[in-house]
Amino acid sequence: MDSSRAKTFQQMADELGIRHKLMYTLREASRVTGVPYDTLRIECKAGRLRSQLPEGRKVGRMVRPEWVEQWIEEGTHGIEAA
Repeated sequence: MDSSRAKTFQQMADELGIRHKLMYTLREASRVTGVPYDTLRIECKAGRLRSQLPEGRKVGRMVRPEWVEQWIEEGTHGIEAA
């Protein structure tokens, strides 16, 4: 993947009319990236996608745009075009 042409999380959110925030819910991140919610949840539980559970909550993990971008970048390393 050519990262110089890849859209950032914020650019994709803008296109969907999702306002800029410091952190997004996994549902919002799913909508922005097109990655299924369950996949994001599994990746967070496995520690591959950095996330934060707000203090006092038992559910509702949150991710920062840069964490999602890093996860996507790390997931594309070593993948060759067919």
